[in-house]
Amino acid sequence: MALHPGIGTPVLDRLGPRDVPEVLGFLEDDPVLNVYLIALVLRDAMARPHDAWWGARREGRLTALLYVGALSGAVLPAGDDLEAHRALGQIAFEENPPCPTRLQVIGAREALAAVREHFPGPPASPRLERSQVYLVLERSPGAAGALAPELRTARREDYAFLYQAGAELRAEELLEDPREIDPVAFARRVEEECRDGWTWVLRDARGLCFRAGVSALTAEAAQVSGVYVPPHLRGLGIATRALGELCARLLLRARVVCLFVNDFNEPALALYRRLGFRVLAPWASAFYVRDGR
Repeated sequence: MALHPGIGTPVLDRLGPRDVPEVLGFLEDDPVLNVYLIALVLRDAMARPHDAWWGARREGRLTALLYVGALSGAVLPAGDDLEAHRALGQIAFEENPPCPTRLQVIGAREALAAVREHFPGPPASPRLERSQVYLVLERSPGAAGALAPELRTARREDYAFLYQAGAELRAEELLEDPREIDPVAFARRVEEECRDGWTWVLRDARGLCFRAGVSALTAEAAQVSGVYVPPHLRGLGIATRALGELCARLLLRARVVCLFVNDFNEPALALYRRLGFRVLAPWASAFYVRDGR
């Protein structure tokens, strides 16, 4: 367990591969909320060039972490020490680590607000803010293979559907079209989805009608993202079957399935409730476009 935030003064440090055991021990105090960060540590051993990991310690023990992705622009806090998160936001602003102009600050609502007091810092203001909830599913909605046996991982021939679905999903969720903002990077990402083994699609008599991705997977948790059904096919039970099937399969590999969703998205919330998800924590995201400093 992390020390109480009131004990000692947070001491900040840039973390690296030598700190992997300590960081994993800290993150595994909450392996569901922290599943994405745990997956990053296991994948890269905190050694990816230019990615920035900062930690705050009180009396020698970690109480907060902040990750800034050099290529992804993901800014991810972990831990509930708000004073430490303010300090981590300050050092991230002062150190100005390499990162793209487009940033996504995502995490537990209070920790995110504390980091944002300093980072990305003035004159940056968010292009978009989202209040969200983090959900968890602990029991399978059905037997794997029984809900939607036709669910499969994406293949090269699914490119056109994933390209259109990805663009429409981002336009709905983030109010921007990736085909206009960065068409080359978006096309490359869709190509990766066709072969990464973590993007799932469903085809029935109406054609391809569902997609979802698995953004992190550990023995403790599988994080789902990018759930999408074309607008003209919504309300027909497709997502209930397909996502239920995906969850059933993931629960054979992980203890729980988790995801986060905008707290105003009532159709999505109703879907997740039907499948048995419950609220685990308040979550938030803030999206920035920086001119650079």
